[in-house]
Amino acid sequence: MARYPHMKEHEGLVWERFLARMPWEVVRMAYDVRLGEGARVAEGVPDWVRRMAWALSTKRVDVLVETPREFIIVEVKARAALSAVGQLLGYLVLFQQQYRPEKRVRLAIVCEQVAPDMGPIVNEYGIEIHVV
Repeated sequence: MARYPHMKEHEGLVWERFLARMPWEVVRMAYDVRLGEGARVAEGVPDWVRRMAWALSTKRVDVLVETPREFIIVEVKARAALSAVGQLLGYLVLFQQQYRPEKRVRLAIVCEQVAPDMGPIVNEYGIEIHVV
């Protein structure tokens, strides 16, 4: 069983480097947080198929960090690129719909490299990048 569900081995190492210098006052952390309703399956489908369809089709946040004042949705990548921005923006919408948080929600990418042209894009959406 992976220490950090659904993270690739290298992403787990990136996350551990970040944890060693954690900048946030953490109240709680959750890994592999499921968002969205998942795939709809036909009536009469066995429960095990229904559960598998849900597990494979819901969105999965790498890490959800709760601090005293906010939630931080974190995407962990070896290399931060546009795909991480798209994931985070989607997670933000689904998280707000599903949980209706009363705290502010921020977005962050933890990575070891950043793709070209990412600066203005993450600035536009208020996404933090932490390079470790």
